[in-house]
Amino acid sequence: MALLPIHQFFSRNAKLTPCSKFVESENEGGIYEVLRVVDGIPLFLEDHLKRFYCSAKLAQKSIRFNPGQILEILNELISENQVSDGNILISCKENLKAFFIAHSYPSAENYKNGVNCGLLHAERNNPNAKVFQTQVRAEANRQIALHGFYEMLLVDHNQNITEGSRSNVFVVTNNKIITPPSGKVLMGITRQKTIICAQNLSIEVEEQELPLETRSGEQAVFLTGTSPKILPVKNISSMNFDVNSEILRRLMHEYNQMINSYIADKKNSPIS
Repeated sequence: MALLPIHQFFSRNAKLTPCSKFVESENEGGIYEVLRVVDGIPLFLEDHLKRFYCSAKLAQKSIRFNPGQILEILNELISENQVSDGNILISCKENLKAFFIAHSYPSAENYKNGVNCGLLHAERNNPNAKVFQTQVRAEANRQIALHGFYEMLLVDHNQNITEGSRSNVFVVTNNKIITPPSGKVLMGITRQKTIICAQNLSIEVEEQELPLETRSGEQAVFLTGTSPKILPVKNISSMNFDVNSEILRRLMHEYNQMINSYIADKKNSPIS
């Protein structure tokens, strides 16, 4: 899966280079992180880097740069491209690359009315590692384009919904939120922050399987991810859900407040 940089410059092994000199490469098997830049600040950078190094260990990859050096790379990339908002991809197969990529954020209508999702019978290899897996993503993208879905939810061989092709999934039911077990999904940064938000609001959180046949009814479903943040799901195939759940809306507000606090803290006390 080849991803192309946007704007003026990309970084390869800490060397800033014009995007016109970027050479496409096959990334299958390489590790990566996509982080969101808000007002010039890489959002939840510490968490992304912690997972980046964890993925490297699980995928048996070697990263020759420490977290402080990667921070310098990102700050230079943001500064020289003169971009204050967007998504940055950090990847490593053999070389460390970082560059801005095209992004698509949900609209105000999506947050208000929810989005449509489809189902894809597929499983990620080594789900705890954020590794490029071209076949699953390519098929998900094909189904999204073909049917107009926002996201495809993966269904495993036991007929359990595990995660989205690029997001995590939660269910709101009986005044608590449920999400698939940590060992079976990518430990999304927004997923982790959502759990913290729930704890801050005294909302019970459980990790358990999400059987496909029990996902219909009036309960709410939402996605979490770097680009969507916390996003209501209107329906999954023929199953409809409540997008106005009080718990869901409280979580959305709490997460946005968490982002605002993080950005303010970094601007007042920048990492050196």
